[in-house]
Amino acid sequence: MLALISVIVGLAAGIGFAVLGQKSFTAVGAGAAALAFVFTAGMSVIAHLNKQDRP
Repeated sequence: MLALISVIVGLAAGIGFAVLGQKSFTAVGAGAAALAFVFTAGMSVIAHLNKQDRP
């Protein structure tokens, strides 16, 4: 589920930058950066929550 959310956010960011008139390479880079950030942040949250569940 987290991977799907990351892909959707990355795609939306890339399309958003393209619609705003950025060059295609910049739009792809922004989408990839958004994908990596959302995935990494989500995995960090999941790891933290799993650590909290253990006594």
